[in-house]
Amino acid sequence: MENNKLDLKDYEILRELDTNFRQSFSKIGKKVNLSKNSVALRFEKLKNYTLHNATGLNNELLGYKLIKVFYSFDFYNEETEKAVINEIKKHKNIVYGARYYGLYDLCVAFFVDNFDNFISQINKFDERFAGRINRKDIQILYRQIYFRYNFLHKVPVTRISDIQPTTRRVPVSELDEKIITIMRYEPRINIVDISRKLRVSTKTISSRIKNLEKSGAIMGYFMTINPVKFNYDTFMLLIQLQNMRKKKEFEKYLYNIKNVKYITHMLGFWDFEVDLIYPNITELQNQIEIMKQKFPNLFKKIEIVSFGKRIVTNEENFFA
Repeated sequence: MENNKLDLKDYEILRELDTNFRQSFSKIGKKVNLSKNSVALRFEKLKNYTLHNATGLNNELLGYKLIKVFYSFDFYNEETEKAVINEIKKHKNIVYGARYYGLYDLCVAFFVDNFDNFISQINKFDERFAGRINRKDIQILYRQIYFRYNFLHKVPVTRISDIQPTTRRVPVSELDEKIITIMRYEPRINIVDISRKLRVSTKTISSRIKNLEKSGAIMGYFMTINPVKFNYDTFMLLIQLQNMRKKKEFEKYLYNIKNVKYITHMLGFWDFEVDLIYPNITELQNQIEIMKQKFPNLFKKIEIVSFGKRIVTNEENFFA
């Protein structure tokens, strides 16, 4: 098992990175009683245990809705996946594409600030795969709640960010957009490197980043663990409710499940998406049975979808 290659110090470093992925090696070193160089060396090894890492953006404050489109295909193979990846790269507002197993084969996530443009992009995507798609469900995400990787932590920690609908907008300049684009999938990039790329002083870059953090546009800096390396799998529950009066109570209940990584409220066929990390599907099924007993007559439909992998991350600038 790969996680046997990690020692206690490695886990301490992972916990710190899970708390704030942009922390300097010297700060982490002070917390875990290691030198800066020792942390840097271990960090190189720990890269093998992560997937993509990201600067957390509050899409609502930036004026974008997150919309997921779930697809199932008549026949999904390697050739189809390559074609999907090539198509996704053509659309800057597509954030990523992910492979699933179960009811759906694919999820395509969009940042949307103009629904006419979104419809146009969806139509182009659907035309490209006409004849292969047998189901498509469009889900508008209007609240997103993120949690830490609690299997890493001795004491489970609470939610770390909560993106809610708002009329407030954070004004961003052209320079802010460029900084966000650079940092989006390089959350540890240092200010000197950003300064060189943009030919702007480090003082200005530092000031702009602090302002973006203070405004809430940048929510934090996050690593994405590969659960498989720790003998866990990621599952997605898609939930349709039949009793909306218990919705808030159910959401609060989810906060106390240490295996929960992500909760979102959605408009569409499904009411909730809940992402959970478990060692196996049997433990997840046990949790579902507990939920059903605690909330009888709440659920109309629960679908388990297994997460395969993120097949493509679009690093194009999504700003209009």
